[in-house]
Amino acid sequence: MRRFTSVPVVMALATALLPFPAMSVQAPAPSEPAEDTEPLVVERITPDALDEDATLRVSGEVVNTTSDSLRDVTVRMRYSSHPFTDRAAMDAFGSDGDWQPDAPGPDDEITAELPPGTSQTYTLSVPAEDLNLGSYGVYPLVVEAVDGDGRVIGTQYTFLPYVGDGEDTPSVDIAWVWPLMAAPQRADDDTFLGDGLAASVTEDGRLARLLAAGAQAPLSFDPGDEDLVELLGLDADPSESPDGATDEETAGTLPGDGASEEDDAEEDGGDAEEDGAGDGASEEPAPVRTEGVPVTWAVDPGTLDDVLRMAAEEHNVLTDPLAVPAEADPVREAAEANPAAQVWLREARRVLAMDTVVATPYASPDLASLLRNEMDGDARASVGIGREAMERALGMPADERFALPAGGLMDEAVYGLLAEQGADRFLLSEDALPTASWFRTTPTAPAPLPAVEGAGEDPVALVADEGITDVLSLPTDTPGGTALAMQRFAAETAMIAGENAGGDRVVVASPEPGWDPSREFAEGVLAASEDLPWLSPERLEDIELPAAEDREDIRGRLTYPEEVAESELGSTYLGLVEDVSRDVRMFNSVLVEDSDPFRPALVRLESVHWREEEALAGATRALVTEKVDQSLADVRIIPGEDVTLASRTGITGILVANDLEDQAVYVHLSVYSENAERLSIGEYNTHFEIAPGAKTTVYVPLSARINGRTVVHASLHNSAGEPINSQAVQLPVNATGLGTQALLISGVGALILIAALAPRALRKWVVRRTRAAAETEQAAAGTGPAQGGDAPEPGDAARGAQETGEGAAAASEDPAPPASPPHSADSAESGNGSADADASPREGGAESGNDTTTATGDAPSPRGEGA
Repeated sequence: MRRFTSVPVVMALATALLPFPAMSVQAPAPSEPAEDTEPLVVERITPDALDEDATLRVSGEVVNTTSDSLRDVTVRMRYSSHPFTDRAAMDAFGSDGDWQPDAPGPDDEITAELPPGTSQTYTLSVPAEDLNLGSYGVYPLVVEAVDGDGRVIGTQYTFLPYVGDGEDTPSVDIAWVWPLMAAPQRADDDTFLGDGLAASVTEDGRLARLLAAGAQAPLSFDPGDEDLVELLGLDADPSESPDGATDEETAGTLPGDGASEEDDAEEDGGDAEEDGAGDGASEEPAPVRTEGVPVTWAVDPGTLDDVLRMAAEEHNVLTDPLAVPAEADPVREAAEANPAAQVWLREARRVLAMDTVVATPYASPDLASLLRNEMDGDARASVGIGREAMERALGMPADERFALPAGGLMDEAVYGLLAEQGADRFLLSEDALPTASWFRTTPTAPAPLPAVEGAGEDPVALVADEGITDVLSLPTDTPGGTALAMQRFAAETAMIAGENAGGDRVVVASPEPGWDPSREFAEGVLAASEDLPWLSPERLEDIELPAAEDREDIRGRLTYPEEVAESELGSTYLGLVEDVSRDVRMFNSVLVEDSDPFRPALVRLESVHWREEEALAGATRALVTEKVDQSLADVRIIPGEDVTLASRTGITGILVANDLEDQAVYVHLSVYSENAERLSIGEYNTHFEIAPGAKTTVYVPLSARINGRTVVHASLHNSAGEPINSQAVQLPVNATGLGTQALLISGVGALILIAALAPRALRKWVVRRTRAAAETEQAAAGTGPAQGGDAPEPGDAARGAQETGEGAAAASEDPAPPASPPHSADSAESGNGSADADASPREGGAESGNDTTTATGDAPSPRGEGA
């Protein structure tokens, strides 16, 4: 190896080769560096693949992150002329590794003094031939900044792929799985857990960057003058299956797919007509990407559904979802239909129609935990709901041959479920099908799976390369992060291609679902897949299993890691979700349509995203519970005023309301009396349908047997007799008996009482007057009691009363008849009265008609002598 004996010579050579001066440039002005600022930044390494005739260039900047000035700062390069032996050695290379490359490269003295907070750029350049590298391989490279005392200010470790003369460059196929996914963003249909999704679909947002990079063509995030609500069909009835959109609306035209597609359509149509292909003759072929790197879009239908909901109409956004358990009424902000979401949907429909689209079940549920906890119905529902959401959002189905289990992991139960739903190609991680420990190279992505019912003849796993996934997850939002991540991607794929594994191989590049790269990095890795000489882009759907005799028997059996099983949604949490589900089933039982409006919300509660978000999961579940309870309470009885019965029978109206805006309900009304002996309920309309937002009155007959106050209870039930909510209306009923018949009876009774009591009262009054007159006369004659005379007998008093009727003179002249018992005398002459209160009415009531009722003592009959 040739050593660098003279730095000035090397720098002179680098200066001559560079199209720009290899000299430092003073930063315009000092600024306070951020706390996480790296003192040495590598901003660019070119070329991506170094050959023997190229010149290596490294550029960036040095930042003084200390509080003291730095003097005589120099940036230098170190490398090794020996390539890495395997990918494991690359993983170990870095600041924590024991081995450090010691071959010196070029350096750049950037400044005599670097004050605190200031920065200066640098450029290192050297011809490949001066590096004295060997053959094809990946070589270690270190860039570091030192001060005048030799102290290292900052270091960056990176990699140098080298292809030599390029004649024997190996090759490996690469297939891309491009994610468009996010964690569940809603609790119930109208309530978003925050504004993260709204930010994600803006032009600089995560989902927008991924969409634009994967499209590999210019996209417009300008709403334009079109009515996007109408164009996207967002004003259509959501309960109806979308009819998709026209090619002009959804497919558009990306570069290279214009005239050739029309020609293909005409050619296909002609062939179909000639062959008599019936249905196929009228269908236009789906647009296909003709330029750029083919990608397979991996989408979560739950994410698309959230974007669609946000784009379609008004909704609520929580300011702090974690405050929900502590606050009965969390703060919600009303938001209009989101224009950025509408634009994102428009572009997504146009772009995704060009490529293969595969989908997870709705909201990426924790299928393994659901099946383990005997919630098979929810697991299967997530697949069907996902397919419906795909049609609503994109107007196109996903490729149902592909299955994307959460995290690329599945046990046998999940495998069987997904196969039952029509999948026979499973995108898995390396943990699901681990490579044998003795195998040191990278196996090809397709691997056979054991036969399972419903999976077809040859189910195949497409295993994503774990190393590439990790590289794609490197941070790219920091200064220099994109350049280092790009260099590592190139080195990783170069190492895979250079492994002497034999045969044709393909690797699957599948970033994490929440991948958040810089736009430059996302676009760069796709461009590199086409530009790097050792990579050949491949369509995922074109990957097939090698012939049986050519297969590598190096992967283990289907594995579900124990640590993953331990992190699943627990049975306690799923039990709480089941409680919500029972209330949902009650709500569904009164709906007229065979619908399940809360099912997506329940599936969102079962997402794998809640494994590490226990607090947010609890808050989301509380919101869904509240919404379900409110929906049940919206079908209600409106309490009325107290009821007064003025007669023995009557009718009262019970008003039942359906406050739901979108669903008609069919309910059963239950009405019963708290005291059936006092008040009974007649026949009424017990079951009926109520339109959305409507009310109906049910008329209930009442019959009172006894006057007084009674309570009537009314409640609503489903067809099985179960109360649909906790509402039980109490209706007080007061039976007064003051109707026409009651008044007549009372009046007759009063007349009888008066007829019975009046003569007796008059007789007593006459007796008192007579006795008073007699006492007066006796006192005048000197024969009264005051003079020792006898007191008048009762008979005398009676006769006095009779005589009074004939005149006072006659009473004084005629002697009084002998006294006789008043009862016998009166009874004998009257002939129709009875002193016995228990006597039968038939014995004396023929004439008087009321003596039996009123006779209560020994008073004589009012029909006495001289009456």
